[in-house]
Amino acid sequence: MLKRLTTFRRLVSLVPSSGLQFLDFGFDVDALPKVTRAFWEEPVAGAAVSPQGDQQVVLRSLVLADEATGRMIDPKTGAAAPPEEIYELNGRKGLEAFLGRWVPLPYLKVKAKDGDGRDIYDQGPGNWARLRVVELPERDRDGISHRVTLAFDTALGNRLPGRPYVMPSPSDAVEQQEFALVADDDKNAWFMEEAWVDQWLDEAFREFKQAQRPNRPLRDEDFPHACEHWARYLTFLALVDAAEILPRVRLIDTLSEAGRHVPVEVDLVLDIGNSRTCGILMENHADERMDLNDSYVLELRDLAHPEQSYGKPFESRVEFARAGFGKDAASRRSGRANAFWWPSPVRIGPEAMRLAGDALGNEGTTGLSSPKRYLWDTRPLAQGWRFNGVGPDGVTTEPPVAGPIMGLLTEEGEVLRQLPPGRGNPAVRARFSRSSVYSLLLAEILCQAISMINAPEIRMARRHGDVPRRLRRIVLTMPPAMPVAEQRLMRRRAEGAVKLVWDLMAMGAADGRLPPEPVIVLNLDEASGTQLVYLYTEITQKFRGDYGAFFELKGRVRDREGYGADPALRIASIDIGGGTTDLIVTTYTIEGQRAINPTQNFREGFKLAGDDILAAVIERHILPAIAGALSGAGVGDPAAMLKKLFSGNRGSETELERHLRRQFVTQVLEPAGLSLLHQYEQGGAGPQAGAEIRRLDQLWDKGLPPSARVLRFFAKEAEDHGARGFETAAVAVTVDLAGIEATVLGVIGQTLADLAEVIHAYDCDILLLSGRPSRLPAIMKVMLAKLPVMPDRVVPMHQYAVGTWYPFRDVNARIEDPKTAAAVGAMLCGLAEGHLEAFLMRTSKLSMKSTARFFGEMEISGQIRRRNVFLADPTLDAKTGEGGGESFVLNFYAPIFIGFRQLDLERWPATPLYYLEFTNPSAAAGLALPLRVTLERAEVDAEHLERWEEFKITEVEDAEGNSRRSLVSLRLQTLKAAQGYWRDTGVLSVM
Repeated sequence: MLKRLTTFRRLVSLVPSSGLQFLDFGFDVDALPKVTRAFWEEPVAGAAVSPQGDQQVVLRSLVLADEATGRMIDPKTGAAAPPEEIYELNGRKGLEAFLGRWVPLPYLKVKAKDGDGRDIYDQGPGNWARLRVVELPERDRDGISHRVTLAFDTALGNRLPGRPYVMPSPSDAVEQQEFALVADDDKNAWFMEEAWVDQWLDEAFREFKQAQRPNRPLRDEDFPHACEHWARYLTFLALVDAAEILPRVRLIDTLSEAGRHVPVEVDLVLDIGNSRTCGILMENHADERMDLNDSYVLELRDLAHPEQSYGKPFESRVEFARAGFGKDAASRRSGRANAFWWPSPVRIGPEAMRLAGDALGNEGTTGLSSPKRYLWDTRPLAQGWRFNGVGPDGVTTEPPVAGPIMGLLTEEGEVLRQLPPGRGNPAVRARFSRSSVYSLLLAEILCQAISMINAPEIRMARRHGDVPRRLRRIVLTMPPAMPVAEQRLMRRRAEGAVKLVWDLMAMGAADGRLPPEPVIVLNLDEASGTQLVYLYTEITQKFRGDYGAFFELKGRVRDREGYGADPALRIASIDIGGGTTDLIVTTYTIEGQRAINPTQNFREGFKLAGDDILAAVIERHILPAIAGALSGAGVGDPAAMLKKLFSGNRGSETELERHLRRQFVTQVLEPAGLSLLHQYEQGGAGPQAGAEIRRLDQLWDKGLPPSARVLRFFAKEAEDHGARGFETAAVAVTVDLAGIEATVLGVIGQTLADLAEVIHAYDCDILLLSGRPSRLPAIMKVMLAKLPVMPDRVVPMHQYAVGTWYPFRDVNARIEDPKTAAAVGAMLCGLAEGHLEAFLMRTSKLSMKSTARFFGEMEISGQIRRRNVFLADPTLDAKTGEGGGESFVLNFYAPIFIGFRQLDLERWPATPLYYLEFTNPSAAAGLALPLRVTLERAEVDAEHLERWEEFKITEVEDAEGNSRRSLVSLRLQTLKAAQGYWRDTGVLSVM
């Protein structure tokens, strides 16, 4: 969505070394003063004429000398221009040539005042400000026709004698220098004469001309004026200046002892999900009471379309793409190598979604739907990653991922600074593991956050607006039942992201000044975060800090369980995300009527959640509708056609066809499935809910419709199978809310029933439902049918009344998207021990513990039968437990998954953990099978509980007693489909 505009003061402060800073403006082009410029290209006397007949000229900006005769002169020389050689440009002509393009801007240092009080400007900084103007498809509600993005590179560099003044210097910051746009030809002439500026403007103008004539090469007659690119730019500057929207800017003194401020510390709280991510920024002002209203939502700025930003939970998709802020080659000619340096090589959220949809399909691997799903996969990619997109010619694809980041990572994507000296080499090819892409996802979030916390519109809306901000902590949430091995990988990737971003920022910081690296905090699960939101709201907002009254009303005495004679409160929360459905049960007691002590009783998680519901809706409601339309169009066996397309990769299938299949799923089927779920979410499946018919294009995202290329791909397939006149957009889809409810229950109903059984067994007082899919009416219906708690004790977090303190509240101070509860709860977790008025909880007692109790071979159904259990310890005490070192032997014939479950129930869903396979599958035919494989668990004690899930192969023998240790390998794999999730592969089940 369009970035919300801020009314800036006439003087805006910038924080030095805060990365790229963006200021947003708008204007109504029809309301601007009329701008017209006249130019004359005066031949240079005595200059040689080129063999092509070109003569050297000087661009003269003219003024009207005699209104009666229309005589125009050059005010500098007084020379009259021949009327036939004059050309005029109005403001629109100047604007059109640079629409949608970054251009350099002469934002120059104000040195002094002359005798008449007018500003005197320095010759620089020459390469630290850029401007981009776009025309809106239609005027916004304020009548604005164009959006303007002004960008500053706030890096500092020493000003050297005899060298161009290209960037602000440390002394500029110490002296708090002011800078202003200089549109006057006389005062910016030196800037216009810079060779790099000339190159930039000439290339931009040629691109504009080529866009006007896309079907033929440019010719000499397309450029009747040799200096028109300069003339257009001067007219463009005059129009921007006439709009009177760009302020002066001033650097804050962050360097001198006298002017240095103690920075405002900021915590970044993130809930990175398999499908969506949301973030909160929380300011901590020294010596001041913590105020939850000092928090604000993390916004992503779209770097390709910087007038757009996204403040709601965003897609976790990642795409490799270079951030461009104009003509880098021309910029380097200015004498500044790293101007407008954006450290991260990936884009995320809606920008990544758009890039994925625009990809050609034959360029190679450019991104992932969710790096979190692949934390386990530390293997290097076979072919390497490529940048998404096409070159300036619109034909050639972007190159493989390269650049400065290659010197900071190994070929597998490990951050070199995390490795012991001599243990890794810089990458030659970008074969980064899918696991390491999680670091890159977080790196891009960090870059966005660093820019945002010091953005002028953010600072000026808060206390101490002229004090710089810096990141202190990064707080991350985890699923309650995430395997310990993945927890360690997640921490490693997060810490690596911080080191990577700081190393990259150091490359762009000419003065080498960087803030301290933020600390990673990774100790809270998503479901516990929801419980914190509930408790804080109930106690502080509804019971006004009266702990006892709240616990008396909602809890009960549990003295037989060891919780004392006062009421204790046991809360269960089910968090349904995109990739996992999680449960946690926690008992809370009051300490001295002023503090809450939590005791975690049970945690569990299953890899069955919202994305599985979406896949089922596509498979059972969208694909059958398409099959019916194909049959009506003449396809004899539509099911066979759909199976051919969506059931998996085929040997004869090209990479382009696979890409288009993935994009058809992403652009056509996923939005349609989400639309059906949204309609079910709004309307339910009551007795009055009849079926209605919708065209498929009525179910698509209006803001991001499918590309014509993807639609042509499917129409061509249909035509090849006999269809005549088939149109994907016109497919009739039956919106059967009762059928959708049955589909939802078919996917997740049994999982919820299992969790309800646990909640009942633990005799809970309250049940909280969170996560975006928890809004589906079927979820509440299952809970009311199973009644794990009394009906009035089931609390859906969607539309839960929280109050004005909640960052993601709607206009009625209710939770709009329950996905956000985990991130807000994590924010509270960091403040709950001493920073919040009338609320204290011992959150340090909350910790992630292993849920692995029964290890064994998993069947294809996902279960571990009792006969396949290798190790069992149902009484492991996570506080004092000791053990490990056990070994077991299994007969190995073919690759298997080794997983775990928590309960001693065969029907209880298991979680994959390891994949045991042949090192070289082609050699298996000559082996004497079965192989006897001995696996040993690591030693476990109170100091090393994380080893509970660690196994290694110690011995392998074939059926003849020969040692075959090198033939079998064991690797972490927590996703059964090694080739990828359906949202990455486009593979679906066709009924």
